[in-house]
Amino acid sequence: MHSALPDVFNFPITLREVLGNTFWATLCGLIIAGFYMLAFRSGSYSLNLIKSIVMLTVITAFVMLVVGDNLAQAFSMVGILSIIRFRTSPKDAQGFMYLFFALAIGLACGKGLHLVAVVGCLLIGLVTSLMAQVLTNVKSRVYLLTLSLPGGAAARQAYHQVLDSFCQRYRLVGTKASKKAGNAKDTPDLLQLRYVVGLKDEQADDAFVDALREIESIREVSLQADEE
Repeated sequence: MHSALPDVFNFPITLREVLGNTFWATLCGLIIAGFYMLAFRSGSYSLNLIKSIVMLTVITAFVMLVVGDNLAQAFSMVGILSIIRFRTSPKDAQGFMYLFFALAIGLACGKGLHLVAVVGCLLIGLVTSLMAQVLTNVKSRVYLLTLSLPGGAAARQAYHQVLDSFCQRYRLVGTKASKKAGNAKDTPDLLQLRYVVGLKDEQADDAFVDALREIESIREVSLQADEE
């Protein structure tokens, strides 16, 4: 009985398997990273996430090499990997999706299913890129508009005509009131309003800001693209 125990942890791994699986995992990881950069080609992608995608694909392939079909080592590996945590999380759900993408392809490479891994990379990558392109064309860009102006209904009515002229939609998302030091009145001296706006013409953002600045009651105007 005791002589059979070492056989539980015996698994044949050749150098050719290690090098082959590592090569295909690295290649697939680079392909996934390329599709990720293509989906976020506007420059909003994370360099750390790109490195994580490639490394996760290779590491997962190595884990599958070590585990193999051995049930005992599979449970041991789960216990070891459970102490690993992501110290920083991706900004949105798409980042998590690409990490799971890399994890799945790494599993395929580790099992020696190289054709499945490459075809899966290309198919899933093309689908995600196509969806990103279609959604980018359909969805208009969203901006965050910040206005600073004196309190009161009259001051608000002055800029609503500009919003109606340049924006196809706008929504108030935040209000901040401040008073001057020593002001005895309860009426706020200055209001900071934040709007989420969608412009009718995205090329007219400068003209939109200039039109708002021409209003005397507005002290400060800020327009920033809202990354979703």
